[in-house]
Amino acid sequence: MEVVIMRYARKLSVVFSAIIFLLGIMLFGASSAEAQTRKTVTRRVYRPIIIRQYVRDPFWYSRYYDSFYDPYFYDPYLRERRERYYKEKAVRDANRKWKKDREKYASDGILTAKERRKLAERQEKYHKAVRKLAKFNAES
Repeated sequence: MEVVIMRYARKLSVVFSAIIFLLGIMLFGASSAEAQTRKTVTRRVYRPIIIRQYVRDPFWYSRYYDSFYDPYFYDPYLRERRERYYKEKAVRDANRKWKKDREKYASDGILTAKERRKLAERQEKYHKAVRKLAKFNAES
């Protein structure tokens, strides 16, 4: 009896292992086929793009070098052009700020003491920048 069991045991183990192997392949195939037919939903997220317009300072590099590398240090014409540019820029900036504050404070029709004081300061800074530019133009 033991000989008969041993004779068929090997064949039965091969058959059972083949069945388990085929079941495993079928289960794996079913799961991968399901994954292949599934549709994914992609969402698009729209983010705002911030574009900054930079106005390049034509004399930017002269501020970052010491006098050994600075061509504006040695050339009087270039130094005069740089100083003129910065003085005109100071006038433009002061005028723009003064104008902006005038429009802002005049929008409600009432000027408080604090607003008058701020406008007087802005006006004084503007006139000071204009005086410096006029003095520079008179000297050069």
